[in-house]
Amino acid sequence: MEYSVKGQRFSYDAQGEKIWGTDSVLLNDSIDLTADKHWHETGYTIEKLFDDELYNTFTKNVYTLLINCWREAGLPVTDQFLLQEYHKVATDFETHLRAVEKTKLLSVNDFPISIHLLEERISAICKTPLIAKNPFDQQAIFHFRVIRPGKTDNNPLHRDVWLEDYDNCINLYIPIAGSNELTSLMIIPGSHLWPESKIERTAVGALINGVKFNVPAVTSIKDDFTVVRPSPGPNEVLVFSPYLIHGGAINSSPDQTRISIEIRLWKK
Repeated sequence: MEYSVKGQRFSYDAQGEKIWGTDSVLLNDSIDLTADKHWHETGYTIEKLFDDELYNTFTKNVYTLLINCWREAGLPVTDQFLLQEYHKVATDFETHLRAVEKTKLLSVNDFPISIHLLEERISAICKTPLIAKNPFDQQAIFHFRVIRPGKTDNNPLHRDVWLEDYDNCINLYIPIAGSNELTSLMIIPGSHLWPESKIERTAVGALINGVKFNVPAVTSIKDDFTVVRPSPGPNEVLVFSPYLIHGGAINSSPDQTRISIEIRLWKK
């Protein structure tokens, strides 16, 4: 699969059986939390997250949580450690995986502020009551996504809804450290409205360079398409449909790890 962002070329080779979908548009049979919003056609929006005082509390608690997680993973981090320099202590893949195990599938009870404050804010953006609890499996979790520069830590391009428990929700990308135009999440605007027949993908979770991913990977797209890299700043959140094709976000920074929070919300 080859694609480009602002003239920079990227590619990956996903192994395994590949399939083309049907003419169905998955979003048509689902709850569309982008419907009737000014950002419906693109499938995403960047919005202010919290008031300044709450955001300061949020960032302090994020820092403490990450440092504690990394220490539990055995990383030599001090109280003054710069989050974006994570790659300097997680230099090999095994160390990185050990740290990732501590920063994924975290309970919303451990979210850096009361999860209800986040639910209220995103409910206001989506103009409908939302909750950070998956009705499919009752999980209420969030993840830190940690993408080192020049490494293959990122997922391939995919739709979340190719996994059965991620439909009918809205996705959040909250930048924490090192998130910018060279590192942030990639999205194909409007792809949430595409029929499956426009996309070739792996039949099951992708295998790329010996690494197994849970999600199937996009391997080809009919006709022209555009990949963008929205870059929310401090105290901003990227809100986007799980039906959008996204991922493939290789960290092109020479010296900064990108860290973000990933969390999903469903209609109450």
